[in-house]
Amino acid sequence: MSSLGAGRIARAAARQVAQEQRRRRGGDWRARDRDTMLTHWARQQAVARGVFRAAALAEAVSWGLLLVGMYLKWIAQVSEIGVQVFGPIHGTLFIVYCLIALATKSVFGWSWRILLLALVAAVPPFATWWFERWALRAGLLGDPDPVAEQSGG
Repeated sequence: MSSLGAGRIARAAARQVAQEQRRRRGGDWRARDRDTMLTHWARQQAVARGVFRAAALAEAVSWGLLLVGMYLKWIAQVSEIGVQVFGPIHGTLFIVYCLIALATKSVFGWSWRILLLALVAAVPPFATWWFERWALRAGLLGDPDPVAEQSGG
């Protein structure tokens, strides 16, 4: 056996021993190796749930403010400042919501249909808020909403 072949065998054996040790420690060792501290923290369901809910609400509120700005510009013909201010804010929050929805899919194991529904909800006004409430009640954001369970809904 050549020294190159022995080196490969030794590296493979060392890799196998290290993987076995990680497995014995418990948990999903592959995810732990892959995650940085930030992604490990973000994979906690409570954190992901809170970030998604905040992003959905912020996107819905920015939609409302943009609609007010469009009313002032086009209907009342008072000022363009509302659209100039709230347009970029809403655009940024729209993109942030879509990125967070993609990340939330991996944390909660959503199907592609649920992800598509979350992304489509970003288009009509206030639909992200509706989707967030529905997803929470349906248990798609971890534990179902305890208030809905207590009220029987």
